[in-house]
Amino acid sequence: MGVYEKSDTGELYGYCYSCNSFHNNIDNKEPVKKENEFYRETRVDPIAVGNFNDLASRGIPKDVCKKYGVLSKVDAQGKDTTHYYPHQSPNTKDTYWCVRDVATKSFKWLNANQSLKFFGQDVAGEGGRMILVTEGACDAMAAFTLLKEQGKSYRVVSINNGASGATRDFKNNYEWISSFENIFLCFDQDEPGTLAAEKVSALFPPNKVKVVKFSEKDANGMLLAGKYKEFLDCIFRAKEGKPDGIVSVEDIFDEAIKPPCKGMSFPWNSLTEATYGYRRKELWGIGAGSGSGKSEWFKELIDHVINVHKLTAGVIFLEENASKTLKVLAGKRVNKRFHIPQDRGGDWTIEELIDGINDLKGKVYLYNHFGSKDWESIKSKIRYMVTVLGIKDIFLDHLTALVAQETDEYRALNKIMEELSSLTEELDCTIFYISHLRKSSSTPHEEGGRVSADQFKGSGAIVFWSHFLIGLERNQQAEDLEERNTTTCRVLKDRNTGLATGYTFKMKYHHDTGRWLEDNVDEFEL
Repeated sequence: MGVYEKSDTGELYGYCYSCNSFHNNIDNKEPVKKENEFYRETRVDPIAVGNFNDLASRGIPKDVCKKYGVLSKVDAQGKDTTHYYPHQSPNTKDTYWCVRDVATKSFKWLNANQSLKFFGQDVAGEGGRMILVTEGACDAMAAFTLLKEQGKSYRVVSINNGASGATRDFKNNYEWISSFENIFLCFDQDEPGTLAAEKVSALFPPNKVKVVKFSEKDANGMLLAGKYKEFLDCIFRAKEGKPDGIVSVEDIFDEAIKPPCKGMSFPWNSLTEATYGYRRKELWGIGAGSGSGKSEWFKELIDHVINVHKLTAGVIFLEENASKTLKVLAGKRVNKRFHIPQDRGGDWTIEELIDGINDLKGKVYLYNHFGSKDWESIKSKIRYMVTVLGIKDIFLDHLTALVAQETDEYRALNKIMEELSSLTEELDCTIFYISHLRKSSSTPHEEGGRVSADQFKGSGAIVFWSHFLIGLERNQQAEDLEERNTTTCRVLKDRNTGLATGYTFKMKYHHDTGRWLEDNVDEFEL
């Protein structure tokens, strides 16, 4: 049990990692309902009182302590009495210290906060073939020592506050830890450590996380027991943190007997009725000619996700400035076209725009690509949005931009489509994407030509991997304004039931409000 001292009262609390609760007076068996936070204590300056020494009680040599910046105090007999473990802030250069009293096995934090880098993160650097993550600072140094003595220079870090905080630490430093090809979890060999390893593994793609099992309780125990070779062998024998996907009937029985039900609705009732809505683990493709309103279709659906389903949307627009996207989305909520200049028909005020943007805070996250449009980058952003931000609806505009620089567009698109489909399954999310079309051999798409599935660029992979395909048809050159503003929405593929394939309905764009509604709907309820 770790001991925390609250500086304003001097009262001690013990935190039990098994039950995830605080206990006052240390020996109290009843948990105290307190937040699991870092208590503040400012009376000690580790740099002034500590030095680099051997941590004899832990079997860790001085040179390893110096590598990790760990200070300690020793008594007259040279035994370490107090350890000072440095932790860095991810956003500043501030150093926070975790202090451990060797005799009582208690610790407290000095001026700390919840958002910290992994212990040893700056020592490890960024990117590489593998990284080891332990459950405590001494375990990290012990693991490094065990490997160093065998001529291995693997990089090792630790989570900051025990097994219960593991997921938080991985989410706080997700992009950094993802820069390593393989993550080896050397957590404690107990129930909290096992559970933490399962939760952390779920944050990453299959095969990326390996769980290390060893005979002692933790890596420091392996060091004290002199099990150098065994520890290295355990790393080589580490297994994936996720099962291989083979299930029995019993495993999925409860899920299989659930009756089919409608998914999430669309802004357009006709599409909802035809497709039974959209569901998790589905990949939806939208195709249309240039300037036909694909992005606007997306934004209408994003607004529906945010304001009707009350969910957060992840928006990755590769050819539109994020601030413009925000303006349009803010306008949807109040039927205003904030992206149209006020002197050109934009009936809005700056106060309305500010209120609209403020209303989107926490409801939508956007990707500013800054020219980075490669698939590996975009894939990592999708994974971050879902696993760290908890977003379930992802909007990617557009697919064609991801393969524009590829020498073999066909092969690249096959890979992207396969991985997009896999992401929806693995992350239990829905991904909507936009694709450009190949030129029509008959009526041009910009003049209302009919869209077919084989006109999607890279159509073989798109048709194969997508669960639904939607085509938008509009004659942008029509002399009649009513016709120019009317779009036919056509369902090209329905993998769910097959019943919606070929279904069409009309949509109309309303210039006065900036809304895209079904043709028989004149108003949009705010």
